[in-house]
Amino acid sequence: MQVPSGSGGRPVCCRNCRALFRLPAPASVIEEKVAAWLSDERDAEHPAAAPAGDTAPPTAGVVAGPAARVQAASGDIRLVGVGRKGALFEFPADRLLDPSFRCSMPRRCLRCGSRAHLTGHVIIYAPQLTDSLSLEAAHSAGDLVLGEVEARTLSSQELLDRLPRVPNVPHPADLAMPYWLCRMCGDAGAVSGKISVNTETGRGFCRLLMCNLEMAEEFMVAAGGEGSPGHARLRQVIKAEAENPWEVLPSSVRHRLEQWFLPKEGERFIGYVPDRDHAQAEDGVAGLVVSDHRLIWRMDRRCREADVTALLTVELVAEESGKGRLNLATPSWHIKRLGVDGDGMNRLRRALSAGRFRVLWR
Repeated sequence: MQVPSGSGGRPVCCRNCRALFRLPAPASVIEEKVAAWLSDERDAEHPAAAPAGDTAPPTAGVVAGPAARVQAASGDIRLVGVGRKGALFEFPADRLLDPSFRCSMPRRCLRCGSRAHLTGHVIIYAPQLTDSLSLEAAHSAGDLVLGEVEARTLSSQELLDRLPRVPNVPHPADLAMPYWLCRMCGDAGAVSGKISVNTETGRGFCRLLMCNLEMAEEFMVAAGGEGSPGHARLRQVIKAEAENPWEVLPSSVRHRLEQWFLPKEGERFIGYVPDRDHAQAEDGVAGLVVSDHRLIWRMDRRCREADVTALLTVELVAEESGKGRLNLATPSWHIKRLGVDGDGMNRLRRALSAGRFRVLWR
């Protein structure tokens, strides 16, 4: 076997016979100084984590089933920052050598949480987070689509065997790490990665930015970060946003929504989806509002409502421009070709799910 320098002392699995053994430890290991490549991030004031020690050997070459929880040493993965752009994680680059870690992304759509009709994408670990978004468009995971049953039952090894290596990136970033989007949320870019590896020692760190905080928590737990201070912090942010989504909106958007959305007694606001054809620069003047009582549509001077018990039929039609068209029908009224972007579609799916609406997705 050929392994990167600096991998001594770590448990590995033979690709031929699947036997587990531990590599001999080198006489000395040079610790990489990572402060320089972290300095360009906004949250660079957080101290970089020290290289983690050996992880406990797994009980098999790979862990079967989706998002199997990795038994990792404390501090292997940490939360660097969390905000409206998502959750930013950091972990040692050599964790990418572990197939279980590379399969720790939730087997659900990372935008809306759907478990059906999943399309595979590979994370590109580039020198910068912004670079990974452009490189991902050129290096897809191939024609990898999972049904709901496969998403639950396919083992880590069976999944990784279907994925190609990622070209033009340093090892171990060339080892495919998949994430999943459904057909309704087919655009890539839900995850972006950054890597810095010392070519002499083979040691370094990775950063991973995930937009969906709920999916980010599932990944952190599966990757061995459950119970850490970062996990507690992430849970607090998720809880705060779930408890009061109205306060998350900018004050200008809340003021515009108040002109046509007046909550009834006991009614709770869940989400707002702007109409990109009529609210391109002024969110709040048109679109959809979802509460736990009703769905409200507003465009120009027209306003329609549907009760939470009404059956909704929702269809999204993608366009080459990247913007989608939403067709929505209720028993008494319908919308044809409402302009929405990717973020708006994610908001609508999460809001209708949180409000427990009866929805037929097409």
